[in-house]
Amino acid sequence: MDARPNELITIIIPVYNVQDFLERCIDSVINQTYRELQIILVNDGSTDGSLDICKIYVMRDPRIEIHDKKNGGLSDARNAGLARAKGAYVAFVDSDDYIHRRYIEIMYDSIKRDRSDMCICAFHFVYQGGEDPVALSRQPDRCEFHLNGSHDSQTVMQTISNTHLVMACNKLCRIGLFNDIRFPIGRLHEDEFILHRLIGSCNCISMRPEKLYFYYQHPSSIMNLPYTAGRLDVLDAYADRMDYYLKNRQHSLIKCTCLGYIRRYVEACVRLPMNVAQNALRLKECAIKFRSYGKIMFKHGGLAIGLRFVLAAASPGCYNRFSKCLKTLRPSTAGS
Repeated sequence: MDARPNELITIIIPVYNVQDFLERCIDSVINQTYRELQIILVNDGSTDGSLDICKIYVMRDPRIEIHDKKNGGLSDARNAGLARAKGAYVAFVDSDDYIHRRYIEIMYDSIKRDRSDMCICAFHFVYQGGEDPVALSRQPDRCEFHLNGSHDSQTVMQTISNTHLVMACNKLCRIGLFNDIRFPIGRLHEDEFILHRLIGSCNCISMRPEKLYFYYQHPSSIMNLPYTAGRLDVLDAYADRMDYYLKNRQHSLIKCTCLGYIRRYVEACVRLPMNVAQNALRLKECAIKFRSYGKIMFKHGGLAIGLRFVLAAASPGCYNRFSKCLKTLRPSTAGS
């Protein structure tokens, strides 16, 4: 790293019943090459040994502090951390994930070099039994981003929209971006509700191709469990994104949001069990909202997306079969 004075950076780690993974996560944070850190462990009402582990680490490293609270969910824990953040920049690390030892150094240097408001890096997906401790210290692997270097917010959002990169983790953000933004309490897919607003508030964003964030894939994660009514929150998030882009006249971003909205709506209709009255009622509400964007889909998405909307609204099952046929005919085609 160069000789310029380092700024304080806050890392927020929500903790809930992760005693089997927590030490790995915290070790990866305290061993960062960038040393000027405020590390906030937000214990969200853990009932296992997680809090005891947090207390041990507080004794070891003066940069660590614990906020112990009643269980309120991931969004509530992150918001509690934001309320205590003192750094010029903030990063979120989930307690079952971990980060490369140069994660903060590389991201911070990019922000300073590009004079950007946010830096985004690539994920390293880690599956149970596939952990590689050596990977934390060796030269990080790289992936082929469509974007590298610094870009405006609209270009970045257009590229990462509808991908796993629309997450709070794997990003270093200027703390001021959160002045008027908080994670929605009690919602699933909480990142989907705020990322378009965070990115929309940036003048410049740095993109790094290095896989600096190790994203642990749980067999029991929400994406691997049966589809529930709570998963319909993602449709509300897409509707919010549509409204945000309409309000700000970002018509090119409306187009890519339309396609993602259609795909998520069809997925919900196909996968949500309909033998539960509450599920049927909640999906009906989402369907009414989805259909209200019909004219917008045609106007800003074009004829092809407009026709997909019509098919999805009329028969999600048919759309699903149509989509699978397209993937069979053109395996490399994205966004079907």
